[in-house]
Amino acid sequence: MSFNNGAGNSGSGVGGGLFPPYAINNANSDNQVKLNEDQYDVYVNDDFVGQKSLKNQGENLSDIDDFLKQQGITDFTASLDGDHYHIKTDGSNAEITGALQVYFNNR
Repeated sequence: MSFNNGAGNSGSGVGGGLFPPYAINNANSDNQVKLNEDQYDVYVNDDFVGQKSLKNQGENLSDIDDFLKQQGITDFTASLDGDHYHIKTDGSNAEITGALQVYFNNR
C-alpha cells in the first residue's frame, strides 16, 4: 500500500520531504560546518601573536595597521604571505605584541 504525506514522499522512504537524502547521510557535524570568514595568523618579527578573522565584508587586514597607528606605533612594515600576516619592526616588538594582544582580545 502506498500513501502520500503531502511533502512529495510516496511512503517508500526515498526522496521528497523536508530533508534531501544528502542532508542526513553524514551525521558528523564537523564536516557540515562551513567557515564563511577568512582567517589569518599574525606574526610580529616571526613570533606568532594571534589570529585575525575577517567576518564582515568591510573588515580588512589593514585594520590591524590602522589600530597600531592609532596607538602611536608607526615603526613597522606589514606583508601578507598566504594566510600569514607578517609585521616587521626594528625595535617595537614588545610594544606591538602587547597592543595586538589587546586588539585580539577585544575583537
